[in-house]
Amino acid sequence: MELIRQTTALCLECNMYHPADVILRENRVLGIIYCPKGEQEYLISSNAQMYMELSKKSLISPCCEPRRGSKRMLNYISITNACNFHCSVCAASSGGEKNTFLSVDEIIRRAEEVRKAGSNTVRLFGGEPTIHPEIRAIIQKLTRMGFKVWMVSNGYLLGKDRNFARELKECGLRGVSLQFDSLQTVTLDFLCRNYLDEKRKAVDHLIQAGLDLGFNCTTTKRNLFELNSLLTRHISLGPSVKNLVFGSAAPVGRFEIPQEESVDREAIISSFVNDREAYFGFEDVFPLPTYLPWGADIHPDCGAHVVLVKTSTGVKPWNYFLDVQKLYSLMGQSRLAGNFFSAIIVPLFYVFKSIRKERFWESLRLMMALLLFPKRNYLFNVAFVDYRGKRFLDQQRLSRCTAAFHTSNGPVSACLHFYQGVNTPGSLAYESAHGSC
Repeated sequence: MELIRQTTALCLECNMYHPADVILRENRVLGIIYCPKGEQEYLISSNAQMYMELSKKSLISPCCEPRRGSKRMLNYISITNACNFHCSVCAASSGGEKNTFLSVDEIIRRAEEVRKAGSNTVRLFGGEPTIHPEIRAIIQKLTRMGFKVWMVSNGYLLGKDRNFARELKECGLRGVSLQFDSLQTVTLDFLCRNYLDEKRKAVDHLIQAGLDLGFNCTTTKRNLFELNSLLTRHISLGPSVKNLVFGSAAPVGRFEIPQEESVDREAIISSFVNDREAYFGFEDVFPLPTYLPWGADIHPDCGAHVVLVKTSTGVKPWNYFLDVQKLYSLMGQSRLAGNFFSAIIVPLFYVFKSIRKERFWESLRLMMALLLFPKRNYLFNVAFVDYRGKRFLDQQRLSRCTAAFHTSNGPVSACLHFYQGVNTPGSLAYESAHGSC
């Protein structure tokens, strides 16, 4: 056994913080909480070597306190806990007899909390937001308040009604993060999400409406083999696609599959880099960047990503053109205050400083192409997240959390929202028990 770091972590049994260790044992990374009522052990990673290499790429020392200036970058409001499906894996545990639809006034109140937190982007969550009877009015009012509004959706109603996406766009909606897990019937049946025809139509309708598009893929052992094929399909859709998230199935909300079917972040990354048709290698994958002018001071365990570039000649990782390690180092060392100059101009300067010398002119041509021909040349982000490992509620990680759910009791870190129990205000279980979401 080898000690990686010491921390404190929240015990889910007694809801108190206790000393905890992150250790390496038999090529696995484990989190151990030393609760007086009994020691608890959580699997953080099944591939210690890859986990450690990713951690080394980060500029963040998990043992250090977060720096001043960090803020919530992802702000969610669950506008309903109702859903039109009963998936076997559902973080929100949607549906049932206690369906709740937040009033427009309550949603506006929570949005004001988002503004106070320094963000102008709201992500509508559920349940399934599209079944909220006032979804159009919600988007209209948030847009008039100056918010950029995104929505997380299963896509079923967006696929059934070809005009729905266009109407939401006219109300002010900017984009949709669409759940899209597989192209295989057996996998979709396993997840109780077998409505692939409607899903495909939803994609078409969203693109036709001019909305930006993201994809969320719940990853289990059933669909590991097809992740690169899904990526290929999404790439083919064009510049509307901005972000792809491949995240592990996690035992939160409703979790009706065997625990052993779930996978971790490192297994997801391995499925890509070991594919013969892979667009990138492990050397192109990095922890999410830290840049204080954006409010980002992110713990390396919170996710990893690769930025890909689509051009007329194919797809390449951003790391092919830039020394991404150097770029992220420059960003991470910045102490600038947040403003237009530091948020936009300075990062562009860092990008130019990080161009690989041997590809200088090729990189300049690419940047001109991205600027002049954005429909044929574009960037998109591919992220890898281990929601399963988030059960280890490490205080060092939670203190840098960039995602918040704005609940009836104010903003709550995403991991705490989903994993804490019914007696904790702001948790999913508490909200459900008190007729909220």
